[in-house]
Amino acid sequence: MLFGAIAEWPYGYYTLLRWITCIASILVAFQAFEKNTDWAKIAFIIIAILFNPLAPIYLSRSIWIPLDIVTAILFIFAIKIL
Repeated sequence: MLFGAIAEWPYGYYTLLRWITCIASILVAFQAFEKNTDWAKIAFIIIAILFNPLAPIYLSRSIWIPLDIVTAILFIFAIKIL
């Protein structure tokens, strides 16, 4: 979904993306705490805050696109490492 956010979608897609990314990053952060992986703890807590749907951070599309790509890559690395 994060790679798909590069395309133009209705606002509902991005709201769903925030919920899914926030919840998934919290779960990965818990995994990182269990395995004591410091970089993942910090990275995924920041991602959870950034994608928090209850207190959203509003950024321009030109800023969100690189953030979505970097976040997707971090999730890929986390899947392989954790």
